[in-house]
Amino acid sequence: MNYRIYLFKREKKNRFYVQFNDETGRLRSLSTGVTLPLKYTNKQRDEAEHQAKIAAKKKVLKALGMDHPTTKKNIDKLSVYLDRYYYPHIRTNRAERTLETYQRSLDHFIRVCGDKPLQAYSRSHIHDYKIIRFDTDGIQKTTINIELRSIKAAFSWAYKNDFLDKFQFKGQEFLFDAPTSKREFKTYEINKLFEATEGTMIGLAIRLAYYTGMRQGELSNITWRMVHEKERFVHLPASITKSGKPRRVPLSNGAFNVIKVLENVLKTKRRNHPKWYKNTPFLECYILQKDRGFGQYQSRSLQDMFRKYMNKAGLPKELTFHCLRHSFATHVLERGADLYGVSKIMGHSSPAVTAAFYDHTTALNYRGISDLLC
Repeated sequence: MNYRIYLFKREKKNRFYVQFNDETGRLRSLSTGVTLPLKYTNKQRDEAEHQAKIAAKKKVLKALGMDHPTTKKNIDKLSVYLDRYYYPHIRTNRAERTLETYQRSLDHFIRVCGDKPLQAYSRSHIHDYKIIRFDTDGIQKTTINIELRSIKAAFSWAYKNDFLDKFQFKGQEFLFDAPTSKREFKTYEINKLFEATEGTMIGLAIRLAYYTGMRQGELSNITWRMVHEKERFVHLPASITKSGKPRRVPLSNGAFNVIKVLENVLKTKRRNHPKWYKNTPFLECYILQKDRGFGQYQSRSLQDMFRKYMNKAGLPKELTFHCLRHSFATHVLERGADLYGVSKIMGHSSPAVTAAFYDHTTALNYRGISDLLC
């Protein structure tokens, strides 16, 4: 069930609408009944957007004839639970790429273990899944660990919402013992990449990722409404973050300079091609604009361009776009940044999560403490 919500000015108010394809494939739009005043704060928008998502789901389910009551405990297939309940929950509470990861993992789980009622799965199915994915499919342990977390999360949500009487995988040591950290760009490597991408849109995206620590999916979904130049921060709403929670990302001098360049790029495009942006206000435009044409860069496009310039610069294939995020955290911690502050910027659930990934980095900052005894 795919749908999207959008804001539209009507009758002296901003109203949230939901757009979806009905069973015939026809594109439909319905009002969610949620409104905003013409002038509103970010907090008001986030709250209204949250209510609109809840209302939108009900509207779409009703329009598609899927709002009939179903006994939770009698769902005969895992796929029915996922499509009717779990995926709509993830879609409204997590970033789009997170939903894609969950769907991919659970598709593999159904392929390997079968499409059964939720209660029919046992701990042995997780064990079988690990072995088949590793020995037969040849998948790396770190990738399988990501899949296993996604599968466990789906069953955990089912238990918490009364689809299950007990959580089969609770407390199970189900992950492979595999390294979780990715290496960061060395200073000379990041400089080499900056040089290779000078004057390109992907170069600006790379710099913004490195200077802010934002994820690739977050960068591609930022609109100018989220950018606060005067206070020098970007407000990421819950709808585009991996955690499903809003956060503020401060703009350093390097990041702020990139933002100003991106602003000038968009202003020039709007001036030279007014028809492209006729129905799109400046604040609703994405900050990363396509080199050719206009509109949003998809994550896959950013990855492809990133790899192209990485190869051009002769940099190791092990370095991915996500390594720019690791590089941000590693480099600021090496220069004495506060662990708690870095944790907040990164959007981690707690400083303990940040420490687990970067303990090798923060240890460098503790050497001075030992020197106090000399």
